[in-house]
Amino acid sequence: MSVELRFLMAALAAWRLASMLAKHDGPGRVLVRIRDAAHLNIGDGGVACTKCIGVWVAIPFAWFVCNDIAGWIVAWLALAGATALIEDWLQPAFEWREARSDELLPTEPDRRAE
Repeated sequence: MSVELRFLMAALAAWRLASMLAKHDGPGRVLVRIRDAAHLNIGDGGVACTKCIGVWVAIPFAWFVCNDIAGWIVAWLALAGATALIEDWLQPAFEWREARSDELLPTEPDRRAE
């Protein structure tokens, strides 16, 4: 199997695992239990950063790509970067939000009350 194919497979697998660990509960809340066991719950919402988790998830996948230490370090950083890029590509370009009527213009004090 070529190194390019190994890298592509590892990048997709690292992104998917990081995304699952960061954002999903899993069947039977198994991913919640994994996050609890690893003490990954920070604050009320838990870990929501796929990019951050992707740095750590990429470590074992780097060995799949390259077996020597120098290549492993480069593959690790490249896979972490690929995880972040995939996460950015999957975000919407912008989010439309309707403004309420009272948000359109600055409000002036009601002078009739004076």
